[in-house]
Amino acid sequence: MYSGFWGLKIVPGKTYSQLVDMPFRVSNAALDATIENATRTSVLVTVDGKQFTLCSLTPASIEQQTLDITFTEGEEITFETQGDNAVHLTGNFVNEMIDDDDSEDEDDDEDVAINGGAVDLTVTDEEMELLKSMEREGLINPGILGQIGMEEESDSDADYDSDDAETDGRIREVTSDEELELVAEAEAEEEEEEPVKIKIKDQAAKKDLRKEIKKEIKKEAEKEAKKEAQKEAKADKKRKAEAAEAASAKQQKQEKDKKPATKDLGGGLTALIQKEGTGAGAKNGQRIGMYYIGKLTTGRVFDQNTRGKPFWFRLGAGEVIRGWDKGILGMKKGGERRLTIPANLAYGKRGAPPDIPPNATLVFDIRLVDMK
Repeated sequence: MYSGFWGLKIVPGKTYSQLVDMPFRVSNAALDATIENATRTSVLVTVDGKQFTLCSLTPASIEQQTLDITFTEGEEITFETQGDNAVHLTGNFVNEMIDDDDSEDEDDDEDVAINGGAVDLTVTDEEMELLKSMEREGLINPGILGQIGMEEESDSDADYDSDDAETDGRIREVTSDEELELVAEAEAEEEEEEPVKIKIKDQAAKKDLRKEIKKEIKKEAEKEAKKEAQKEAKADKKRKAEAAEAASAKQQKQEKDKKPATKDLGGGLTALIQKEGTGAGAKNGQRIGMYYIGKLTTGRVFDQNTRGKPFWFRLGAGEVIRGWDKGILGMKKGGERRLTIPANLAYGKRGAPPDIPPNATLVFDIRLVDMK
């Protein structure tokens, strides 16, 4: 029933307040060993705003008094004295939990204890919200949370020295109303951070409930992990797409910025390589399909074939002007060139009236469409 010593030294002119987080019993009040004067000193307690006299002590007459007063969890109390002598209050913490009926679960769940037939199950605030959600979704019996009693966990079973009361985590000297309010706020924050212990009337449901809690938490964790994996995969896909797009843009820019190479093919014939093309180079004897635009150096177009059926000829067989036979040799499929052909490799001194004058240098923009 009782567990751990409780004690408090009350110094005249000071008050000691606390919000009870673990029940305790005051069993004795005694004057301090040092007597200041022979007048009477009364011990007062204020409980939830109402003040009461616990006892009155007089040196050489009544120097101690047996008491039997228990303060329960949740009560807001303040101890003080009226008189010039210090008073010591002593007693014990009250432990209502008995663990003799739940030995089989000690290894499985250290947070579980029996209390009058009920099962105490320690859960965090997150788990408590999960229990409520599970009840709403029908995962646990409806109404089971209505049978749950709540109490804060406490590690306050150790003995306390009354001289250290002013530094104690639960009993504080309060010198003003403002400080009392700050103490109450601090204790409220401590309450919220601590796990809570719930009492389930049906002991048989204890294991199943804990399993359901762990199962739901695992399910939520897996769901979050899957969501994160999908998010990361999507981000990775986006990064790769952006990288590919950047690489393509860079390549296009490089190709755009790259100056076409000009080849000197001899005899005044030059070829401006605008696009290399792919595959093997064209050889003499192959049939070549071409698109082309023929111009004079003045820019006037005298002949062209840019769509529909390509212009076919046999390379190196003299079926076209020599500038073409020499300028197309080695071209690849899809390649593009600008041939500048002097008159001696085109139509010579006579030209090709009326479109091509004598001694005309010709410019051909050509694209090799196909070869056989």
